[in-house]
Amino acid sequence: MKKLLSIILVCILVCMLSAGASACTGVYIGKKVSTDGDIMIARSNDTQGVYPTRVVVVPRVELYPNREMPVDGQASVVSEIPDTTFKYSGTPLMESAILEFGSGMDDAVCVNEYGVAMTMSVTAFSNKAAMTADPWVSDGITETTMDQLVITVSKTAKEAVQNLALLMDQFGSSETNIALIIDRNEAWYVEMYTGHQYAAVKLPDDKVAAFGNEFSLEYLSDYEESIVSADLEKLAVDNGFAVYGENGELNLLLTYAGPETVQNYSHMRTWIGHKLLAPGDYGDYNKEDRYPLAFTPKNKVSLQAVMEIMRNRYEGTEYSPDETGRKDMRVIGTDTSMSVHIVDINPNLPPSIAGTTWICLAPAPYGVFVPLNILCSEPSESYAANQPEGSLYQFESDRYPYYTFKELNTLCLTDYKTYGVPVRNYWHNAEKRMIEGMKAETEAVSELLKTDPARAQRRMTDYCSALQEKAFEDAKALLNQVRWTMSANSNTMKMGMNPETDELYTTERVLEPIRVELDVSFYGK
Repeated sequence: MKKLLSIILVCILVCMLSAGASACTGVYIGKKVSTDGDIMIARSNDTQGVYPTRVVVVPRVELYPNREMPVDGQASVVSEIPDTTFKYSGTPLMESAILEFGSGMDDAVCVNEYGVAMTMSVTAFSNKAAMTADPWVSDGITETTMDQLVITVSKTAKEAVQNLALLMDQFGSSETNIALIIDRNEAWYVEMYTGHQYAAVKLPDDKVAAFGNEFSLEYLSDYEESIVSADLEKLAVDNGFAVYGENGELNLLLTYAGPETVQNYSHMRTWIGHKLLAPGDYGDYNKEDRYPLAFTPKNKVSLQAVMEIMRNRYEGTEYSPDETGRKDMRVIGTDTSMSVHIVDINPNLPPSIAGTTWICLAPAPYGVFVPLNILCSEPSESYAANQPEGSLYQFESDRYPYYTFKELNTLCLTDYKTYGVPVRNYWHNAEKRMIEGMKAETEAVSELLKTDPARAQRRMTDYCSALQEKAFEDAKALLNQVRWTMSANSNTMKMGMNPETDELYTTERVLEPIRVELDVSFYGK
């Protein structure tokens, strides 16, 4: 019990202050339009700098009274939690970053033993009138405390939304955020506009969503069910900024956000998400266009397709920074991600094994998504490793996956044709095998779970851990290959040269893409 209490106290301590991820992208895939009938949500957790992350599994706590968890970033406000809290997984910052930057844990995405998952936040922006009428609460709820606080006490997605709403009603919000919450049966989307105003809607099973740092929800009547703050409409009417549609209903997007909040920085990611999921329905980018929150995809969407969306850098368009050299583009697959995650919930499996988080520590373009099923008792040793206080500026790519993938992405982006494309192709093949293998393994373990729960948990833990460790070893090998090739070809003189005559060519020499000769077959075992 002392050991368990220490884990809980550490979780509370590291939640105290906020890292402030402020530039993320979110995706939702309904179960009727996914290839496997699963519900999926995804998010990149982005912020500029080096913020090392890891993976944790926090155990269930039974009948332990008088506990609290922080509500605000400084832990000056706390909320009581029940005597029993639920097991959950997360992707928090390492201790080195938390203590150096004075930031919070930022679990980023949490999945619990009841198959409930939450990711918060995609930061969004409200207009001046709304923020003037209902400003932020300085010690209100924050993204770095809400995932774990809500998920530890919620048995369904709707209950999680209600718990989040209760916390906002009681404490107010210190940020404008978007959250995605799902379970085996349904999905919810939550917009938090001001200090006290919010709207949540149940997303249709036959729709998808993709959005950058901006609100998208217009009319509540478009959705089967909603949960809203008591004064959502009254505040806007009383302060003269309410905007109504032709149907006489409050238009939430135009009321709480509107044209003044639209920026290419965010709006282009919303556009490319729609264009990727519904090609043909959306044309060239136009800042004036309004993109719906929930829309119908052209084809059913696979887990691997979502992985590629989270890596997208506007390839094949005039906006691609890699292909055109543009310096003004904010892409989905940014190199500023602390971590990127996809939660895949299988509605046909028991809650304790239904949820798998596919985790990419550091940026996604040249990283790899590895699975962690909620049945697992812990992540692998490397993915769980926690860089201690005082070590942040030691870039330890030989010890921690985050640093390995961070550097691999940084180097590959310097010459995406020579390094990036081969690395990305390798990870694509690895992910394809992992997805197929994980599907079969999860189904097999779910049967074992009926007769031998302990053995089932050990088997799933070992399976996911092996994939995580293999990915880490491969990443180190790839990083070494990229480093070696870059160093071997380092030359201030960029022009080609005839090796026999030393005559300079008139064209710049072009390096051949590296050859990745790692064995990808392990990922399918």
